[in-house]
Amino acid sequence: MIDRVVVLAGGFATRLRPLSYTRAKPLFPILDKPLIDWILERARDIAPAVISARYLAHMIREHISRRWGGAATVVEESRPMGDGGALAHVAESLNISGAVMVVNGDVFTDADYRAVLDAHKRAGGVATMMLVEVSPESVSKYGIAVLDDSMRLIEFVEKPKEPPAGSRLANAGIYVFEPEVFKLIPRRRGEVKIAKDIIPELLRRGDIYAFIHRGIWHDIGTPADYLKANYAALDKWGSKEVDKPGIDITPPVYIGEGSIVEEGASLGPYVVLGQGAKVGRYARLKNSVLMRAATVEPGAYISGSIIGEETYIGRWARVLESVVADGVYIKDEVYVGRGSAIGPNREVVEDVPDGSMLP
Repeated sequence: MIDRVVVLAGGFATRLRPLSYTRAKPLFPILDKPLIDWILERARDIAPAVISARYLAHMIREHISRRWGGAATVVEESRPMGDGGALAHVAESLNISGAVMVVNGDVFTDADYRAVLDAHKRAGGVATMMLVEVSPESVSKYGIAVLDDSMRLIEFVEKPKEPPAGSRLANAGIYVFEPEVFKLIPRRRGEVKIAKDIIPELLRRGDIYAFIHRGIWHDIGTPADYLKANYAALDKWGSKEVDKPGIDITPPVYIGEGSIVEEGASLGPYVVLGQGAKVGRYARLKNSVLMRAATVEPGAYISGSIIGEETYIGRWARVLESVVADGVYIKDEVYVGRGSAIGPNREVVEDVPDGSMLP
């Protein structure tokens, strides 16, 4: 029996700046739905959810109150605690005495939480960690686990230079912890990490097992990863065939409620339009995400980019492989070069050279 599903959502999302200046990471939309909603929809049949938040916690609280009411609780962190410290804080704040499922609030996945719990019960250990297989070139970005034949962890190396024992099984940021684990969390003022402070102790006790997920899994820690998460969602859940007479559509494409696409526009492949977005005549979009109420005027070209909420892209403007935050105004015919990032609520009236950062 699981007492709570704890969603850890206290991070600053520094690698997602400038998009994260105006939104917390769990509120980034995947197919126009906030990531936290994808997580809570999978958790609601498991146990009541609690979200541990710090950065822009008021935004998370407002969203949870509006969308989930009493079905989820928000506990605010008073200072940076690390994911392990945040877990201890939640347990103490709510007097949790039973087992918990812990989910990182920046993970987009189609994992079956019930299957993870069933694997935990079969193993009989005090902890279970979900793992995913990553590419050889990505091994150094994650904590990598080595398993024995019984799916028990026998080694765990955080961000190794080389795969330990040839393993490419990475920590997926989803765990099941029995209440005994709370006793292992160090109580100190500095940050406490699950991977660095709790997992090694569980390894010494020989009581942590694995569940391997073979499906969608993305940590949306960077703009590139955020785009990949949306692409994966498009492949599985997006509208493959959108009936829009006079519009050139190459699926997969997702068009949010209330969006307007004018005749002669071209969308796709891999385009997401958030609620209320507008795309003008003969505009061309591919491999991009437009957030809520973004406007792209006629003749503009956007490729490989993320366009924030209520941002305006002028006529015949070009935005290539860039990140444009919320509330930006880009004048007609302006070029935004590859690898550029434009901060929120500013006016751009001149070309932006490749690789530029406009805070």
